Amino acid sequence: MITSVGLSHKTAPLALRERFALGADAAERLLAGLGGEALLLVTCNRTELYGTASVEELRRALLEAAGAPQETPLVVLRGRGAVRHLLAVAAGLDSMVLGEPQILGQVREALAVARRLGRLGAVLDRLGQHALAAGRRVRTETPLGRDRPSIPKAAAVLAAEVLAASDNRAVLVVGAGKVGELTAQALRDAGAGPIVVTNRTPAAAVELARAVGGEAAPLGDLERLLREADLVISCTGSQAPLLDRELVGRVASARGGRPLVLIDLAVPRDVAPEVRHLPGVRLFDLDDLRSRASQAVSPEVLARAEAIVEEETAQFLSWLAGRQAVPTIRALRRRAEALLEEELAAASSPDPVLRAFGRRLLNKFLHYPLVRMRDRAATHGPIYLDVARDLFALNDSDGGEPEWRDG
Repeated sequence: MITSVGLSHKTAPLALRERFALGADAAERLLAGLGGEALLLVTCNRTELYGTASVEELRRALLEAAGAPQETPLVVLRGRGAVRHLLAVAAGLDSMVLGEPQILGQVREALAVARRLGRLGAVLDRLGQHALAAGRRVRTETPLGRDRPSIPKAAAVLAAEVLAASDNRAVLVVGAGKVGELTAQALRDAGAGPIVVTNRTPAAAVELARAVGGEAAPLGDLERLLREADLVISCTGSQAPLLDRELVGRVASARGGRPLVLIDLAVPRDVAPEVRHLPGVRLFDLDDLRSRASQAVSPEVLARAEAIVEEETAQFLSWLAGRQAVPTIRALRRRAEALLEEELAAASSPDPVLRAFGRRLLNKFLHYPLVRMRDRAATHGPIYLDVARDLFALNDSDGGEPEWRDG
């Protein structure tokens, strides 16, 4: 059975989600320690583990990787529910911003990591291809995903509102990764400026600053940069806050009454939550941006996007059911051939002509049952194979148990 365990912006607050924002090394250790196939998707708004291991193993592995207590609530989906969910995620239907464009690339990257680690077998690899297909189709066959708002765009809109009410318009972007790049571009397009970019890797800061017509600065000068900025957008991959209460408190005291606005797009958060209570400081995090990023989608567009997800889900499940029928088909053929050999052995003088006749008759007799078994399994699911195994008295040794069930 394909199972998923995890949490997202729909089921957990930011304070819990950031605990599961596993870094690359932790994610690889998690995947390497699991049995069966496995896929781990970690984004700003979700951490979800898909696999063929048991629910208990998947849940325990994810909680241990995050250092979270066993009673932490995680959403568990099985069978069709897990399959459809991954496809909906790739299509942007489960994002904080419906149609959010970055998620498809994040799913593609998660598949690449799992494949590199040897954790994608035939089942999850095929599932991943259908997820990517669902995402691409939604973006090409519907308006969803085209010119849609995103978290970086929402941050830029908020920044424009803040700067419009201020005589000063200096913007500091902390972090030059993908989110930092998209945010800086959105700020440039919104007319913000001047933009200063700082990053742990100086070359990345220089490259991004050049692209948006801004200026790069060393991360070691962060305190000075904070004092000079009117608005700060932070989006690094740090596992601990870069802007803690002590640092921001010193900066706020040195600003001579000038307000400081912080927009934290990172998970885990770059800005310590208690900074929110400092005088002269306004802090916005991802959960604060949710309502600003949301935009109505027409029922017709949403229905078409969901129909695409359903189509891709049905195609995958049909393939999977046909694959599931293979052990039963092989078992029935082995049973029939064993009976033929038994009867030929019982003959007083086995005749090659009789053996050839028996094989032709066996093949003709089995042709339609085997074809129908494969096709009906794709439409009727595992119950059809259970009936077939019972009808022909096929036990575990004849072909094993089915490898997946729709729970």
